[in-house]
Parts: sequence; C-alpha cells; structure tokens
Amino acid sequence: MVIGAVLFFGLFVYLSFILLLTLLSVFVKDKHEKFDGSVSILIPCYNESEVIVDTLRSIKQQGYKGKLEVIVIDDGSTDDTQKSVEEFSMREKFAVKIIHGKHQGKSKALNDGVKAAKNDFILTIDADTMLEKGSLQKLIAPFKDAKVGATNGSMVVAKADTLIRIFQRIEYHYNNLIRKSFSKIYKNSIWFYGAFACYRKNALKKIGSFHTDTMTEDMDSSMLICKEGYRAVNVYSAIASTNVPTSISRLIKQRMRWWIGGMQVVWKHRNLFSSKSSAAVNFFFINQYWWSLYALMLFPILIYQIFYWLPFNLGSVADTFWYLFRWFTLSGPIYVIYKIPEWGISLYGIFGVLGGLISAFLIIWAIIVFKDKFDLKNIIAIFLYFPYTLILNMIIVISLVRLLFLKRSYFIE
Repeated sequence: MVIGAVLFFGLFVYLSFILLLTLLSVFVKDKHEKFDGSVSILIPCYNESEVIVDTLRSIKQQGYKGKLEVIVIDDGSTDDTQKSVEEFSMREKFAVKIIHGKHQGKSKALNDGVKAAKNDFILTIDADTMLEKGSLQKLIAPFKDAKVGATNGSMVVAKADTLIRIFQRIEYHYNNLIRKSFSKIYKNSIWFYGAFACYRKNALKKIGSFHTDTMTEDMDSSMLICKEGYRAVNVYSAIASTNVPTSISRLIKQRMRWWIGGMQVVWKHRNLFSSKSSAAVNFFFINQYWWSLYALMLFPILIYQIFYWLPFNLGSVADTFWYLFRWFTLSGPIYVIYKIPEWGISLYGIFGVLGGLISAFLIIWAIIVFKDKFDLKNIIAIFLYFPYTLILNMIIVISLVRLLFLKRSYFIE
C-alpha cells in the first residue's frame, strides 16, 4: 500500500507540474515575424503509392511565397510510388525531384535528401503527412531568429474511424498541448517528431545530418542540435495530419520502436541531463525515466489495490462488474470524490484519484486548444482512456525487456 501511495503521489506531482505549466503558458504570447526562407522538403518513402499524392497535393496547396523544392526519396519501393509521383508532377505542373535509394532505412534516405537539397532549411515529412494550409509558413517563421536550429509542428490523427484511432487522436492532442506549453514557457521544445519537422541546414551539417545509431533519428537530431547551442521550437499552430496504426499489434510495434529509440537517445546524450541544460531538455530525460519506472511498478500495484479494496459484500456479477468499471473508467475518481463525506480521505488512494482528474482535465483542454469536437466518440474515449494508458504502459514494459536483450553496442558510449 505504501509503495502504491508513493507511486501515485509521483504521478500526481508529474501531472500537477504539467498542469501548472499549461496554465502559465496561456499568459505567454508566442508571435513570430513573417519569414520566407528557402525550403527543401524531403519525403522519404517506401511503398507509399496510396498516400504520396495526397501529401504532395497538401504541399502544393500551401501557396508558400519563398523558394521551394520538393524531393521524394524513394527508398527501393516495389509498388507504383515513383509512377504516382511522376504522374502527379506532370498533371499538376508541380516540380518534384525523385532520388532512388536501396531500402537502407529512413535515416539513410533523409541523408541522401539532405545532400541533394539546395535550400537553407530542410523540412522532413512522412509520405502520409498532410499539411494544413499555411502550416509551412508558420513552421518557417521562427528561423528568423538565428538561435533557432529546428522547429516542430503539431501532429493530429487524420482518420479517427475506429476506437484505437480515437484513443490515439486524443493522445496526440494531449502530447501537442504539453509540447506547446514547454515551448512557450522555456522557448525550447525537445519533444521532437520527424513526421513534420524543419531544420536549419547549417545546423544539420554541424551534427553530421541524421545518425543511424538509434531507432528515433528525429529525437536524436534535436538533442545534437541542442548540443550545438541552438534551440528547438514547437509551433503548435502549424498542423499536419498523419495516419496512425489501425490495430493493437501495429500500435505495439510502432510504440516499441519509439520507446526503445527514446531510451537509446537519453543514454547517448546523458551528459545533457544537467543543471546547465534547458528545463525542456531535462524534462525529456525525466519523462523517459519516470514512465519507465511507473510502467514497471504499475501492474503489480494495480492488481494488489483492486483486491485490497474489494468489498466483502459483492453479492452478484453485476456488483463485481460495477466495481471493476469504476476502477477502469473516469467514473472511479468521480465516485471517490463523491464518497469523501462518507469514506473520508485516504492518503493511499487520493493521489491516484487526483491524478486521474488532472489527466482528464488536460485532455479536455487539449481537445479545446486543437479545435476538436466533443462528439460522442471523444466523450467515450475520455471516459475509457485509462485502459488505453494501460496498453501504453504495457508496451513500455515490453520495450524495456526487449532493450535488455539488445547488444551492448546499441548503447552509444
């Protein structure tokens, strides 16, 4: 019980800090002067014939006034990716350069694109990333400040037509809100996603472009750029949509790569975890360490608490169902608050309850900030969000176990 209380107190402190930061960020103005820098857009792709045309169309519709070139790096596709790009370019009279790779991975494809790029800024997007109109201009604007080495926009889910995608849409909103808050307060955002990111080309040259020694080259690059004295800025109003996994198995595969890559990055750049670094940079380390510890401890503690608080007078299957329903839905924290006059306040459970309520509040706030709808799908997803977080924490546990069996050389010395 004591260990559980400590764990959930840690969760409460973590979420309270994010809430405080989010509240403070409301009062910080984040304006950038117009800046039309020359941009090279790199699109690495492998068998993306079904989505690449929509991505190219979203780029054309930007109406960007500065100098622009688009480079598709076809990393050894075996479908009609190249044909789709060529037909679009000819039909729309929109110049697209195609580079042919040998299916050696995303980092190698991006580096080939950087070598071919002629402009001062490098925008990297995935082949299924569609930019909202005006987002390119917004993402480029902060580069007028010579200290900005990279910018990152907000990613939203393109299609939320299944329950697993609806959960991911809410999760993306929540993460975007956190990155927005950190960037506004600390003028630096190290939570970096390469599906919609822009880099100062000179900064990329200084770090040797994209490295191949971690599974998350985008996070790694942002850390390397930070080491060179630049800042990475989140432009939350620059929005792009992306496709997300449609099944649990695909979600697990994607998130394992993300988490293992994130742990590789914090190990590789562990010397950045210091009082000399930005709070945003340090929080990236704290986030990885905290959620690793939390995930490892959560499941045995949760199972113990469910049985510890199990009432002796459960008389039917329905009673058992409603008891478990309160544990795994937002009704639980609400019910505990409602019962305080009768039950009093227990230090062993109150912090978990408050953490759940803070998390729900931040999710609702994020939905408002990113102008999503409070339709039935979102309301149900908010109410049932805790089981989704259990899946995410289980993925973290699996990732940590897998990480133990990677070769020692995978940790960069």
